[in-house]
Amino acid sequence: MIATRIKFHLALALFTCLFLLSGMIPAQAEKGDITVAMSAETLLQTIRGALPIPIDAQSRHMSGNLFVDSLDNLQVRDQSIFLQGVVAGRDLVMNTNLGGQDFSMKLGSMRLPVTCELFLRFDKQQKNLFITPKFPEPNKKEEENPAAILFPLLTSFGGKEYMVEFDSIQPYLMKSATNDPSVTMEPIDIHTADGVLVVTMRPKVL
Repeated sequence: MIATRIKFHLALALFTCLFLLSGMIPAQAEKGDITVAMSAETLLQTIRGALPIPIDAQSRHMSGNLFVDSLDNLQVRDQSIFLQGVVAGRDLVMNTNLGGQDFSMKLGSMRLPVTCELFLRFDKQQKNLFITPKFPEPNKKEEENPAAILFPLLTSFGGKEYMVEFDSIQPYLMKSATNDPSVTMEPIDIHTADGVLVVTMRPKVL
């Protein structure tokens, strides 16, 4: 699958929050390496503290303000992070075309419970982190929610691989881990294990 440079702003916002705000636990691995471990509970509380998180979801079919309003559940799984929360929208307008005529329908404000699983892949050779969001099909009860009209928009982000720019979040990560934001580090591994997100970094040779 061809990876797309991160345009999925929700995923980027979540991971920026994780690195920027988390109560991290730095530990030494090999000489010079720094390993940061973040538990599911820490991640959950961190993201909750950063809410609401805007979602850049403008399209020719939908306009308005969309954001993650609440997060009820977060699980760190094998190679993924599982999320359950509520996506809310304000001033939503749906655009459609019928018989060659353009129509706009004002939807106003909506709230939609959402489940999403973010699958992680770290390319050790290129030292890049990739995220693939996946949304399960809505059940019958969810489909009856008027806000279910937002599902196609959200699921359009799913099944695609997005790259998270490590350079943009590294200064915050280093500030929390070493109190020295001037140190230039590069990731050598990012993975999940035993309910914990683990990031290992090494001083970068310039």
